[in-house]
Amino acid sequence: MAVSLNRLRSGSISALGFNFLLAIGVVFLTASLVEAQQPPGQENRAERDRQEKAERERQMNEYLRRTNPPGPSGTRVLSIGPSPVKLSKEIKARLEVAPEVKAEYAGFLNTRNTGVFKLLSHGTEGDSLAISTANAGGMANPIFRATSTYSFREKEVGSWQSDIAYVDGKIMGTMATSHLILTQLGVEDIALVTAETPGMPFLANLAQAKTPEEVDEISARLAPGISDGGFRYTTATWPRVGKVYGLRLVAYGYRRGSAYSPGEKDLLVAFKIAARDEDGSITVVWKELHRKDAPVFKIK
Repeated sequence: MAVSLNRLRSGSISALGFNFLLAIGVVFLTASLVEAQQPPGQENRAERDRQEKAERERQMNEYLRRTNPPGPSGTRVLSIGPSPVKLSKEIKARLEVAPEVKAEYAGFLNTRNTGVFKLLSHGTEGDSLAISTANAGGMANPIFRATSTYSFREKEVGSWQSDIAYVDGKIMGTMATSHLILTQLGVEDIALVTAETPGMPFLANLAQAKTPEEVDEISARLAPGISDGGFRYTTATWPRVGKVYGLRLVAYGYRRGSAYSPGEKDLLVAFKIAARDEDGSITVVWKELHRKDAPVFKIK
């Protein structure tokens, strides 16, 4: 089943009132939840598109502004943002994967391109950590970034190139310059998931954007969600314990003069919610199915 850009364009598109989830430059992070709304009039849609384009341009300017230019002889020196936040012993303990989870998935984790991580809940009612971070800047707080985001590209929690965030009990993308779409699969054993597993071919064959304008167009079509072959593909999901999900991430690269946005990658990943703590934190095991470079766009 091949899924082209033209196919995405042909679908019925309902309007979506949203900002770009969590937009991270190198150190820039804002957030909003994706909520479907009643289709507005054409005038409102045009204004929404204008505002979203302006916001994307602002985010890209910030993204590139905070990135160092190439060093001597064409070498590149990356700006990785602020120094890592110092986490308390309590928070570090909460980030530890439970021994029983490690034991249950020991065989799986001994195979190539697999891993496990834990994300703390943010925004969950009654969670003292969420309350404290909300009072100190919410999702822009460095503690949030260090405990509730994960990078499949860098394979670490709290990376400055984070790909997903766990907010209000929901997993969502973090990059305004990326396409991230996922679906719940019908299998329970993540070790058996391949690119041919039902639900995965749609993700694997999703066409990359060829221009910055197509990035915007595809984002608008992915945002309301797409139904295909009995699966629902969305840009965010409420994770359920024991369920396996497929995920496609295309993190586009951008260049403006000597400034650049590093980390352009195209990934196909399967992940499973291995556990959920009483405080709402989740433990995730994952398996990378493919990795390649994503397109890089030159902008004026």
